[in-house]
Amino acid sequence: MARPKEFDREQVLDRATRLFWERGFGGTSITDLEAAMGIGRTSIYAAFGAKEDLFMAAIDHYDGTYSIKLRRALTSGLPVREAIALYFEELMIAFNDPDLPLGCLVTNVAVEGDRGTTRMGRRIAASITRAEDTFYQVLRAAQIEGEIDPRADVRAIGRYLVAATHGISALAKAISDVGALRDVVAVILGGLDDMFMGKAPANANRRHRAVAP
Repeated sequence: MARPKEFDREQVLDRATRLFWERGFGGTSITDLEAAMGIGRTSIYAAFGAKEDLFMAAIDHYDGTYSIKLRRALTSGLPVREAIALYFEELMIAFNDPDLPLGCLVTNVAVEGDRGTTRMGRRIAASITRAEDTFYQVLRAAQIEGEIDPRADVRAIGRYLVAATHGISALAKAISDVGALRDVVAVILGGLDDMFMGKAPANANRRHRAVAP
């Protein structure tokens, strides 16, 4: 009996991650994964399970290998505005890296979304929530230290920054002009001062939620 082909699990997982990143979940077939990972489907199933199980492993790998750079920037201990600026600079570096797929894996798959009605949808939602919580924790700590006005809604600001991240990520798939993306980041950063002083409309939705559709 032939011996199963040996492979580096992290290496083939990274290849799968990049393929999901490039094509999304629905646009990636097992045949595609076999070709990208360099192993047969029997080995894929034995090592990772079904396609959805492999995707879950890919999301974890993405978080621990790629997204972690953004979290490290955000939690660097710098003054909060500088930390957020560093976060978006890391994002720009990633979008300008020719060795990486375009955009963000989470964004690319989220647009296939189901609002958390499936296992995969819940995992994507959890990743977005984790990003929001990281922003919130950094912003709340800065608020306690007096960098942000106590009237500011730091949870809403965190959600806004997550939305901005995914919006830029989607834009990065459509245009090759990183300068245009930097223009968007400059506007985001320019609006932080008003937000931090509690003047932003971030909590307007909370004031008028009763009349929202």
